[in-house]
Amino acid sequence: MRTVFQRSTGWGVAAALLILLLLLAGFKATAQTNSPATNAWQQFEQSVATSGILQATNYSVDPYVTYAPSAPHKVGGGVLAIYNVNNYAGLALGLDWLGQFSMVSANLTLKMPVNVGSYLPSSWTWATNLEVTPFVLVGTGAPFGGSSSSGVTTIEDAGAAVEFGHLWGGRFNAGASYGQWQNAGAYSGVRYHGFIGWSHGF
Repeated sequence: MRTVFQRSTGWGVAAALLILLLLLAGFKATAQTNSPATNAWQQFEQSVATSGILQATNYSVDPYVTYAPSAPHKVGGGVLAIYNVNNYAGLALGLDWLGQFSMVSANLTLKMPVNVGSYLPSSWTWATNLEVTPFVLVGTGAPFGGSSSSGVTTIEDAGAAVEFGHLWGGRFNAGASYGQWQNAGAYSGVRYHGFIGWSHGF
């Protein structure tokens, strides 16, 4: 199992580095052609649009805040990069930080989008396309700092998200989840996450 995890993590890290390089290349090209008055956000937005990343499909990036009431350091965060296989399943690379503790993980997500707008009064036109997506996440993690555990950490989460807005051909999403880590030493136990991210494709 550890070999499979290490391979999947390696591919995930390689993909993340490729995306970062594309962004940096796009940013550099944009900076060279824009006037000095162009602000940083405009340069970043244009670099994303010209990097080629938006031609890829079916992925999302979700930064999050973590609260772990029983951990030595209770507040932290992380980011989850998800490749959505279809509307109901995805593969994800996660990076967590919680004080001195840090961990990289490989995960499987299962979700069920529900158009709750169809159950609301027709007069609520603002909610006609409101979609809520309950999800579960399971994974394995490799702590690389701050943990006394020498084994593989298991990850379990359940939560829900909503989508809104449009940018670069994708949509924003926000939500919350409840879960736990097992075999993470002093950082094992319950965790709560709040996140906001961006998705493209499914």
